[in-house]
Amino acid sequence: MARKKRATAPTRRRKIKKLPPWTFLVLGLTIGIVLTSLVTVFAYRGTSPGSGLGTLISRAHKPPDRSNTKTPSAASPTKVRMPKFDFYTILPEIETVLPEAKLLLQKRPAKTPDINVRYVLQAASFARFEDADRLKARLALNGLVTHIQKVTIEGKGEFYRVRLGPYDNLAELNAANVRLRELGIEALRLKVKQEG
Repeated sequence: MARKKRATAPTRRRKIKKLPPWTFLVLGLTIGIVLTSLVTVFAYRGTSPGSGLGTLISRAHKPPDRSNTKTPSAASPTKVRMPKFDFYTILPEIETVLPEAKLLLQKRPAKTPDINVRYVLQAASFARFEDADRLKARLALNGLVTHIQKVTIEGKGEFYRVRLGPYDNLAELNAANVRLRELGIEALRLKVKQEG
């Protein structure tokens, strides 16, 4: 005898409504903002009064309080700390940094100029040759003749100096320096002793 197939009741599947993708974005941003604000409130809450996010925001709009700053009095001598630059210890003894042009014009030297002295303008010094070459090209487009000098500084690596000159006198040096300033470059003025 043939078996009758039992009719099974159709299973009803629930229809799940799909949420649009932007709702997940909004939900994620909301959770992120809440978590970030909780972290800033609890993690960066200081133990002293006047610290925290609210105080930081309120102080941002107020001018700084100058009552706590100490003013040096005439009775107490103040020690002026001069900045220490490695530049002066790195340069060989044959190069000397010149003072500003205004100071040179005020102090007229009485001695005759040394024929073994030349003047050089150092426009910049770069750790990468490409940067030095880019500045050299920019200056060449403005009519200035430059050269790149590669130097090795102990403990710091190789540097590429973009230099103009040598010039025989200060007038030529100052004229080239004025042109560099017009281009927005503050050059280093150097007096170089020639090997003789």
